[in-house]
Amino acid sequence: MTIDVEEWFHILDSPAVPSIENWSSLETRVESNMESMFALLDTFSIKATFFWLGWVAERHKGLVRKCQEDGHEVASHGYAHVLTYEVGRERFCRDITRAKTILEDITGEPVRGFRAPGFSITNKAPWAFEIIKQVGYEYDSSIFPAVSGHGGVPDAILNPFFVETTAGNLLEIPLSVIDMYGWRVNLFGGGYLRLAPVQLIKWGIRKLELARRPVIIYVHPREIDPDHPRLQLPLWRKFKSYVNLKSTLPKLEWLCRNCTFCTMAEMANSLNKREINAQT
Repeated sequence: MTIDVEEWFHILDSPAVPSIENWSSLETRVESNMESMFALLDTFSIKATFFWLGWVAERHKGLVRKCQEDGHEVASHGYAHVLTYEVGRERFCRDITRAKTILEDITGEPVRGFRAPGFSITNKAPWAFEIIKQVGYEYDSSIFPAVSGHGGVPDAILNPFFVETTAGNLLEIPLSVIDMYGWRVNLFGGGYLRLAPVQLIKWGIRKLELARRPVIIYVHPREIDPDHPRLQLPLWRKFKSYVNLKSTLPKLEWLCRNCTFCTMAEMANSLNKREINAQT
């Protein structure tokens, strides 16, 4: 169970999104949404991984500490919500280093995991793995192994695997997809989760279980908040960003009631190179 902790206005790749210089002047809704998320997970005694945007974390340090105190994993989503392949090596390195430093200063513990905004580590940015490992992250969960709006590596390995870098091996835990009529499809996060009926999600989970692959759920706090403000997006982006928001919380409740979840760090601890290489 993973949550990418962002504000309602952290939509990618649109001129309708305010610049970072204006973010502080906008309404914040992440605190109330996160309290709802913590309450849901507590009800079912589930520990999750929260990939915190550094910009959000430094403005809501108390929320980060509550996340840690409740036993959840604090991981990194970068600082400024940038697309990896757009900003290049140097800015990407500065961004993920800054985020890691902020989170570790707040929690007093090492931050092991990273996820790029928009799953934007693609074939355009193979250099990103080297930087992630050099900065000190132990695992990454940025590969979307299918066609995706901002990222996507359609031919990526589906099981967790190691990426060899000069700084050592980096564990990659890709997002969950299943095969539907020859297409790789995600039913387990974001707009995909909101659109898919529960019975289809249940079927997808069963397919992953049979394939011995993990079910990785990902959501954003704004997705359990149907009343959050809207950006003036084009029609297709509005659909992707705002469709079926009222369905998110009931689906998460169903998942929490019917599935067993752990943190990404716990998953990483349970894997070793021999097991991963045998699977892949």
